[in-house]
Amino acid sequence: MYGDKTLMPVRTRLRALTLATATLLVVAGCSSTNSGRRSEELRVNIGGEPVTFDPGRQMWAYDAAVGRNTFEALLRPTPDLKGVTGLAADSYSVDRTGTVYTFKLHRGARWSDGQPVKAADFVYAWQRILDPRLAASYASFFSGVKNGATVNAMDKTRPGIDSALQTLGLKAVDDDTFQVTLEAPAGYFKWIATLWTGAPVRKDIVAKAGKNANGTDLWGVVAASAVDSVVGNGPFKLSEVVPMDHVTLVPNPYYNGRSTRPSLTKITEYVIDSGAAAYAKYETGELDMVLVPPVDSESVNRDPALSKQLVMDPQLGMSWIDFNVTKAPFDNVKVRHAVSEAIDRNSYVTNVLKGRAISATTLIPKGMRDYAPWLGVLQAFNVAEARDALKASGTTAAQLNALNIEYTYSNGQAGKQLAEFVQEQLKTNLGVNIGLEGVEQKTKFRKLRAGNYTMASAGWGADYPDSQDWFDVFTTGSGDNVNGYSSSAYDAAVNSADAAADESKRDTLYAKAEMILVQDAPIAFLYQPIDWWLVRPYVKGLHPTPVDDFLGDFYTGTIQVDPH
Repeated sequence: MYGDKTLMPVRTRLRALTLATATLLVVAGCSSTNSGRRSEELRVNIGGEPVTFDPGRQMWAYDAAVGRNTFEALLRPTPDLKGVTGLAADSYSVDRTGTVYTFKLHRGARWSDGQPVKAADFVYAWQRILDPRLAASYASFFSGVKNGATVNAMDKTRPGIDSALQTLGLKAVDDDTFQVTLEAPAGYFKWIATLWTGAPVRKDIVAKAGKNANGTDLWGVVAASAVDSVVGNGPFKLSEVVPMDHVTLVPNPYYNGRSTRPSLTKITEYVIDSGAAAYAKYETGELDMVLVPPVDSESVNRDPALSKQLVMDPQLGMSWIDFNVTKAPFDNVKVRHAVSEAIDRNSYVTNVLKGRAISATTLIPKGMRDYAPWLGVLQAFNVAEARDALKASGTTAAQLNALNIEYTYSNGQAGKQLAEFVQEQLKTNLGVNIGLEGVEQKTKFRKLRAGNYTMASAGWGADYPDSQDWFDVFTTGSGDNVNGYSSSAYDAAVNSADAAADESKRDTLYAKAEMILVQDAPIAFLYQPIDWWLVRPYVKGLHPTPVDDFLGDFYTGTIQVDPH
């Protein structure tokens, strides 16, 4: 996911925002009713109204807040994020060619209407994702399926799409066996199977909902009627939908999957788009957990009670500066290094972000298997080396100033703070003056994709905890490569790593690619964000992970309710 870490926008391969709201819904809490009875209910804010309840069309955190609890994908990450384990599938195997994946589904699994979950439901769901008429945001993740890219690229008005969907490498061997054939070996494909957007979908349920005048499926529309029409295979189901106010989930009475049955009796997900308003509701006891607004970081830390309720959750995300390497002065690698080494990331994290981030000078964030902080020495803050790099570039500060360099960023307090910090650092440490251009998020991304910028704030958030999701961003011709960077050595290392099945071989190749990237410096790494949550003392068993926040607690069965 490409963008500012302050607000992750869309990208070529879209995903849910890394706002941690997507999966905090599985933590048990309890609240008192007016009658004095206690119920195991969790009240949370998801930040925005879901766009759809159809997992195949979801992409935002507030979509996933419902989707990841009402539907289950084939696999899920292990708690240490180093591998995968079964979810809707008990197990999977890969043939000798590395192109055929066979998933054995969990026997006895049921939909929320009591019907059995079948392999044909996965075939249909994945066909829908690759159907160009659905315009699924996550389609590119599944395009490695045999004929997937070809079918997904078809003109949606062209006849023959239904026939083309039958040529995809998707097969229900029997009711309990789902088989996927890929175009080529892809050692990372197991992580694609963890994406909730690839959850099964019932063909009869979608057909019953019908289509609108434009031919778009009506199934999944966010309305009160969704309570009856949205049938999922997850541990929860919809029980109430009040548009622009809240969505309520209750346990799926037919759930018979691999996960522990919910101890919660109800989850109320409020649609509050203001962080300050949500924080106020936490203070008055109307929410059981909430993200701490940045402006309140210091006051929470100082408060004797609130500081004990604080849970810090590092995200698998990275904020950086994009350099347009096709334009002067950033077509000069020495200039790029000079700028990177002139920025004191630790100062920014400590004094501006108040400890809500980890300073970083490498691509892969802390918490992932290939995290290698020692590679970051080449971009580490060092004023003397920054000045030496600028001198070695053959360019002076005066010459750079004459170019009227502009730093483009997304409007908003956080974006402006970072821009002003970078501006001050370059002035103080290099004598280089840069202008600041604050624009709307969509405008900034149009400029980046058109190459109409010099340097800009950007970043990435993991779609899944595998290095492939990060390194492919900078391969030549990638739709996410907005700075014009191209290296045949980098491409070779990444492509070989992507195809390899052996994890140690993949790790070695990705490490080689990261070294090349850090040396070439098409970006200046800045920091890895940390989410701050306030959690009520009666919410027990939290073990958040950087990739799924609080989702792992439900799966590991560690939740306990402390009556109050």
